[in-house]
This record gives sequence, C-alpha cells and structure tokens, in this order.
Amino acid sequence: MRKLGILVVGVLALLPLAVLADTGDATTATLKLTGVIYITVTDEWENLEIDQDAIARLAEEETSYFAWGDVKIKVLAMTDYKVWSGYFTDLTDEATEFDNENHVVALDDGTEHWLPYNSCFESITNPTAGFNWTGGFGTGMVDLFTGSNNMPTGDTKSYNVKLDPSNLGDREAGENIQFTIVFVVEDSST
Repeated sequence: MRKLGILVVGVLALLPLAVLADTGDATTATLKLTGVIYITVTDEWENLEIDQDAIARLAEEETSYFAWGDVKIKVLAMTDYKVWSGYFTDLTDEATEFDNENHVVALDDGTEHWLPYNSCFESITNPTAGFNWTGGFGTGMVDLFTGSNNMPTGDTKSYNVKLDPSNLGDREAGENIQFTIVFVVEDSST
C-alpha cells in the first residue's frame, strides 16, 4: 500500500507541470493592403489674368514665363513609388489648339518639368476628389520624382507653376481656358 501511496503522490506532483506544459492559445488576423500609396496636393495655384499690364511686366522682367502660383505634393507610401504628371484643358475645338501643347505649363523645383498635354486625363470626371488611374504610365506624362517606403512622415515636394504664353497660339480677348494639372502615383515596386 505504501508503494501505491508514493505512486499517487508522485502522479499528483507531476500533474500541475503536465497541465502547464499543455496549455496555450493563439489568434490569427489578416492584414489586407488594398492601398499602399496616398497622395495629396495642396495648391496655391490661383487664377491668372493676362492683361496689358501683365504683358508689360513680362517684358520688363525679361522673362519668358508668367509665374502662376505654387503646388505642393505629399506622398505617403509603404512601397517604392514614382509620381507622374500632365495636364489637360477644357478646350475642345481644334481651331483653339496650342502651338506647342507640351511646352505651355511647367512645374519648377529648380528644374523645369514641362508637362505634356494628356487628353486621356479628360476622362477623369472629378480629378480633385481622388481617382484610380488605369490608363498606364509614361505616355503623355512626365516623371516628377521617385521615392520609397516613407511611413509615417511621407515625402513633400514643392513646385512653382509657370506658363509659357508663346505657345498658347492665337487667342482672343475675353477668352477663358481652364487648366487641370493631374498627378498620378505609380507603385514602381511591381
């Protein structure tokens, strides 16, 4: 009987260790990344009125371009990226085309980036509310800058907007042209 008592005490003594060694738990969750890049544009790009005084100032300053405000772009990304840009206008008649549509509007950060005219951008119904671009990259766009994973602070670039009036073509007094500059971010890691 004494052997049985020692055996029972021995089993009972090992029981807490066996229970502790056999316990545990885990949990699982999935992180779904449907977006890894965010861009925001802050502009101080105001309407520009070209009148006789503005033309006279252009001649006095001996410059070829009108200064047309500023644009700031901020990109937050969890991947490598490339920022592209181009522009479009509300002109629809071929008779109102520009002389050189790819040398009308520039973004200048110390380097002039002449924006190409991109008629594909005209299909964007509300470009200032954000959109998903599916039109491809490179054609009808200029490469502004590249970056890599920059969370949580992001990368910010500032540009002066310039207008080259020599390429506007024949214009009439009282005419209004609405320009829209579009910025598209490509996930360059794929």
